[in-house]
Amino acid sequence: MDPDTLAPTVYDQSGPSHRLPVEILACILNFRFPEEGDFGRPQSDVAELYRLRMVSKLWKGLIEDTPTLWTNISTAYPTIVVQDCLRWSKNHLLRIRVFPTPSTSVKDLNNRLQLLQPHSHRWKTLAFSTKMGRDIDVIHIKDFLESPAPMLQSIYVNLSEFTSGAEVNLAGGKAEGLKHLTLHDGLLPGSSNLLRGLETLSIRLDDTVPEEDILNIFIKNPALRSFELTCSGAEQNNPTAFAPQPLETVATLLEEVTIHVTHPHITTRILSQISLPKCKSVELSADFTALGGDIHTLDDALAQFRTRIRETLSLGGRTTLLVLSESEFEWSSPLEDGGFRFSFGFSEANLSQLIEWIRRLGATLETPLELAVSITTAQRQTHETLGEWGEVTKLEIAWMVDPDEMDEVWWPHDFLGDPLVDPIGGLSWNFPNLRELDVASAEYDLLAIFGMLNKRYLPDAYVREMEGVGVSIRVPPKINLRVHGTTEGRDATVIEALKRHWGVRSLDQSEVDEEEFADE
Repeated sequence: MDPDTLAPTVYDQSGPSHRLPVEILACILNFRFPEEGDFGRPQSDVAELYRLRMVSKLWKGLIEDTPTLWTNISTAYPTIVVQDCLRWSKNHLLRIRVFPTPSTSVKDLNNRLQLLQPHSHRWKTLAFSTKMGRDIDVIHIKDFLESPAPMLQSIYVNLSEFTSGAEVNLAGGKAEGLKHLTLHDGLLPGSSNLLRGLETLSIRLDDTVPEEDILNIFIKNPALRSFELTCSGAEQNNPTAFAPQPLETVATLLEEVTIHVTHPHITTRILSQISLPKCKSVELSADFTALGGDIHTLDDALAQFRTRIRETLSLGGRTTLLVLSESEFEWSSPLEDGGFRFSFGFSEANLSQLIEWIRRLGATLETPLELAVSITTAQRQTHETLGEWGEVTKLEIAWMVDPDEMDEVWWPHDFLGDPLVDPIGGLSWNFPNLRELDVASAEYDLLAIFGMLNKRYLPDAYVREMEGVGVSIRVPPKINLRVHGTTEGRDATVIEALKRHWGVRSLDQSEVDEEEFADE
């Protein structure tokens, strides 16, 4: 986008747009090109503003005299556009985005940074990343990032291009109004004033977590409301050598905590030393490979949340278990509003152990624990383990089985229909308390689903006859069924049969979008 090379456009100056009152035209422009947004104004929008300037002298003057149209500035813009934005934005606060494109040369980037740097006193937001896969002028960039910016309210900065251990004193440590900070591959010096007064803080690291530095952040930020830590780096400490410490720091206002790390004991070290009395939401995930799949290491990390988790479970909402593979799971609180929100991700974990862990959290509740399970793996052992779980009341099978990709040709609808025989307990079925079944996204053959229902739901007369000869039959509750099909041909006949089946309480049909398939 170069304003000097924009194609000229012929406008009819007798049209109604030229008779609009200036105030209305200004409102239209501000609505079409809003100032809000920390991700910069798209180059196409900036090019459109330049074209609109060609409509008439009135439009040209109005657009150039509306500062809010020019406060979003990106180093992806041509240098002349950056200059125009700085001039036409007058004294308004600026939203700066430094995300160089592969075509941006180091020289051009430096030139644009030199234009922006003298205006650091006007920066309102700064989004900065130079992860371009090639050499950059680190010294120049460091000087730019350390420019005093007292009006900054939000910073996102990726420091991955800097050498390990290099410290960057963002905004010269002088951004007293800073409320939102995201750091990628780096931390601030402990002396930085930016570590005080924050409301939201997000840290993403690819190396070892400096736990002392993390704990100091909570001490310096009593107003912090949201904290996120993501790290996939190696852990140097011995996980078995850690003993939980007493709660030493109180994060009075913190409401949301998100920690995604490779090693779960990092989570335990942090959360066992910080008291979060106002926390409303906690999201954790970890890889349990080094611990042999033992998820009990999270018990200490969750100790202070246990009562709140149980309160959420006692409300009677159905929690969700997402089964991504035979060893990768995610358990989360009900989607309904109200109660403590939680989400726990487990990688390389043991499903049977996870089931018992969840059961312990829900033990002695007056309201029975209920789970909605969404499963995306065809691993039979996983289904068999889940099938014994009476707490599962909803099951979504979110994939289509491809026999060529399976060690054993196995179909979940057979698994749901085949009875279990117990010489003492009689006949029963997997997922004994299932009340909702969703196979719409798996696109199973409707006739196979009908056959499964015939095996799972025996006629009442037959059940009474078998019970009369001493054979107990525990028939599952009727289900609300969701399937995928059309309203024509063979599908229409089977759909009607499904609606009338004695084991179906209600049927929700997801139809094929023929236009979507035609486009593909």
